[in-house]
Amino acid sequence: MNKHYLWLKAQCSDYYKLVNKLAQLNLAILAIKYEKPFIYLKVEAKTADKIQKYLVSYKFQKVKDLGWYALKSNFQKYHLFLICFLIGLAFLLICSHLVVEVNVIHENKMIRELILEELETEGVKPLAFKKSYQELQKIKEKLLEKYPDKLDWLEIETDGMIINVRVEERIITDINKENKKCNIIASKEGTIKSLLIEKGEALVRPNDLVKPGDVLISGIITHNNEEKNRVCAEGEVYAETWYTVKVSIPFSHDEYTNTGRQKYNLIWQKGNNKTKIFKDRFPTYESSYRTLLSLFDYKLILETEKESLKKTLTYSEEEALAIGLEKAEANLKIKLKPQDEIIDKKVLKKTLNNSKMEIEIFIIAKELISQEEIIPENIEGNDLSDMEYNQNNH
Repeated sequence: MNKHYLWLKAQCSDYYKLVNKLAQLNLAILAIKYEKPFIYLKVEAKTADKIQKYLVSYKFQKVKDLGWYALKSNFQKYHLFLICFLIGLAFLLICSHLVVEVNVIHENKMIRELILEELETEGVKPLAFKKSYQELQKIKEKLLEKYPDKLDWLEIETDGMIINVRVEERIITDINKENKKCNIIASKEGTIKSLLIEKGEALVRPNDLVKPGDVLISGIITHNNEEKNRVCAEGEVYAETWYTVKVSIPFSHDEYTNTGRQKYNLIWQKGNNKTKIFKDRFPTYESSYRTLLSLFDYKLILETEKESLKKTLTYSEEEALAIGLEKAEANLKIKLKPQDEIIDKKVLKKTLNNSKMEIEIFIIAKELISQEEIIPENIEGNDLSDMEYNQNNH
C-alpha cells in the first residue's frame, strides 16, 4: 500500500527552537525547508497528525499531498472539469470519424445522383462513420464494374470529415469509324517536312507552305479527276512552324536549398482564418499540410516545415542570356505535343536595364499539324480539283 506523504507549512520566527521541539517529540521528518518567515516539513500523514496535535501554537497547515494522493486530491478538486474534458475529447474523436458531407464532382446531375445513391447504399453518407481506404477502394471498383457503360474513371478521397468523389463519365460514340469519311487538314501554318500516309490521298508534298484548314490528306480517292471511293484518311504530317517568345530574366535571383531538417507545427483554422499554435522554428522554410481534424467550420492542421537556405545568385549578361533561351524553350515545350521538337532558335531583340534583361526569341519547331475533319456529305468529287489547285498555289 502506498504511504501518504505531504508537505506542512507554519509561520516560524525561531527556526532552531522549532527543530529542537520536533527532535524532542522524536518525529520522522523527511525534509525541512525554511523560507523566512515560513517553515515547510515533508512528513507522513500520521506524523502530520501528531505535529498538529502537539505543536498547536504553530498552526501547521497542509500545503499539498504527494504521489498518488496528490493525483487523488487534484481529481477531487477538478473532477468536474476533467469529466467534461474527457467527454469533450471523446465527442471530438467520435466526430472526427464521422462523415458530415459527401460531394460528387461532376457537371451531369444524373451522374451525381446515381453516385450519391450508390454510396448511400454502401454506407457512405452524412453522419455515418468513415470507411477505411481499403473499403473505399472496394466500393470504387464495385461501382466501376456495375456501371461500365456510364463510368470511365472514379476516385473517392477523404478530406477530414468530407468525402469528395471525382468521376469521369464514359462517352460512347455511335459513329462507326469504318463508315466515317474524313480528311486530314492542317491545324496551323507551316512548311511541310514529312508525311506518313496510312489511308487516303496526299495533296501536299515536302516544302509546301500550308495554312490552317488546308487539306493535307484527302479521304476522297480519285483517278483522272473522277471520284472512286471515300474513306477516313489516316496519317501524320509534320511541318516546320515558327514562334516568337518573349522572356524576362532578372540579373539577381534567390535560390533556396533544402537542408534536410524539418519541424512540425499545428494550425487552428476557423473559416479562412488560420492561427499557428507554435512559433516558426526556421528563418526560411517550405511547408506541406495535412488535416488532422475537421469539424464543421473548424480544422486542426499539421504543418511540416522543411528548412531551406537562401542564396542570392547574380548573373552576368551571358549567363542571363543562356538562361533566357532555356526558359523560352521550356515555355514553348509546354504548348507543344510530346512528339514535337524544337529545331532552332535565334535571339531577335535584347534589351538591358539595371535589374533585368528582356529577350525576344524566334523559335523554329518541327510539329505534328495533322488534324481530322469530317467530309461534308454534300461535297462533290469534282470539288477535289479546286482543293488540289489551292494546295499547289501556296
